[in-house]
Amino acid sequence: MKLKTFRDNSMPAVLAKVKQQIGADAVIVHTRTYKTGGILGIGKKKIVEIVAHKNQNRRAAYSPCRQGTHDRLRRLYSSGNGNRPLPGNRTKPASDNCTVEKPTVVRIPPHNEEIKHEIGDLRIMVENLVKEQRKLHAPDMPEQLFDLYLHLIQCEVAEEIAREMLAKVKQDMTGNQLLSADLVRQKMVEVVDNMIQTAGPICPNLNGRARVVALIGPTGVGKTTTIAKIAANLKLRQNKKVGLITIDTYRIGAVDQLRMYAQIIDVPLRVVLTPSELSQAVQEMQDMDVVMVDTAGRSQNDELKIKELKTFLSAAQPDETHLVLSGTAHHAHMLNAAEKFKTLGVDRLILTKLDEAISFGVLLSVMRKVETSISYVTTGQDVPDDIEIGSGPRLARMLLGIEDIDGSVISNRQEYSA
Repeated sequence: MKLKTFRDNSMPAVLAKVKQQIGADAVIVHTRTYKTGGILGIGKKKIVEIVAHKNQNRRAAYSPCRQGTHDRLRRLYSSGNGNRPLPGNRTKPASDNCTVEKPTVVRIPPHNEEIKHEIGDLRIMVENLVKEQRKLHAPDMPEQLFDLYLHLIQCEVAEEIAREMLAKVKQDMTGNQLLSADLVRQKMVEVVDNMIQTAGPICPNLNGRARVVALIGPTGVGKTTTIAKIAANLKLRQNKKVGLITIDTYRIGAVDQLRMYAQIIDVPLRVVLTPSELSQAVQEMQDMDVVMVDTAGRSQNDELKIKELKTFLSAAQPDETHLVLSGTAHHAHMLNAAEKFKTLGVDRLILTKLDEAISFGVLLSVMRKVETSISYVTTGQDVPDDIEIGSGPRLARMLLGIEDIDGSVISNRQEYSA
């Protein structure tokens, strides 16, 4: 039935007339509103037109007129359940306008090759776009160097440092050599190695006085575990006399953790609360080869705590102050921490959690920021094993994606991917 109205042309009024003439079971099939009549657009009348019919088979649980929705549910359900029937999947009698049939189960392949190809093509397109944009800034850069440049940027090497490294490679190699990815990569290992200054391991003083070593850094970087690793290696593998001092009485369980390590490796531990107690503890351990001082983690943005830590370090008068940073930290966070802790007289750097790091190209920026050398890196939680003396060639190979944390070769690929 088609119903038109001219007088009261509001939609509620028209719907009321539909229900009045057809009944409460009326089903709206189509509606539209338009104007007609008048002269030159003046005096046109608004018409509301509704096409409706009487629904003789009302079913709220399953409406055949919502076949599109049912089809979507059927496809979604059948994709992971084989021939399992849909809930409520029964044959329904036909209504005035819809014929209901038992749904056919549609199987969807678990791996759509077409979609996989499209994703692969999209990835290639994005990579090519990135390369084109980068080449706008370096049009004279050879292809092998450019691929390496993209790899360095991806590893969070600062852009100015990456360009400096590539310029060095380009300067030291001939045109034919630059065409070989292997030769370029080998040369880059040398360049990175030269940029990474290493300090070597902690060694006792030759004058018989205990060598005092303090570890400082932000919270959560693994200072206490690192101290335990260094102390265990000195005591158990080098047969040195080691003493431990901690001022980390803020963190819950920190003292108990270090005390447990001290008991296992059989070294003395002193817990101090004030700078004067720290100075006294250092003096009492002068018969040791090495005295390790564990400090509380401090936020680099907390100036008051940084000043407090500086007071403790002045009392200890350490021979070495190692800044401990986590390889999992954000680029900006590491640089900020390096800048703030630099004022405490940092002369060594320890990079922890390399096994958890996605990349650590920021190490080059940090070393340049604090103008210091790297002493150790840690590659896991095991005490005393997961710690290594800083090695420029090894760090260079890991940075360039040649070598894994466990020392295995990652790939012999001929190019770098963006």
